[in-house]
Amino acid sequence: MCGQTMNYKISLNTPAKPIMPSELPNVTIDYKGLLSFAKQKGVRVIELTEHEKNLFVKPSE
Repeated sequence: MCGQTMNYKISLNTPAKPIMPSELPNVTIDYKGLLSFAKQKGVRVIELTEHEKNLFVKPSE
């Protein structure tokens, strides 16, 4: 936990530039499906693996 606290404190001192909409990936996220999947597994979304979360992210058309 200490490492996370240090990273947080460092991030407070690092100026962040805003993320412009043009910099965001063009994807569609099935939030309802993601939440349902996590609920079925009995975990919070944040506890899912990156692979499991990516099952609900699709490139936009």
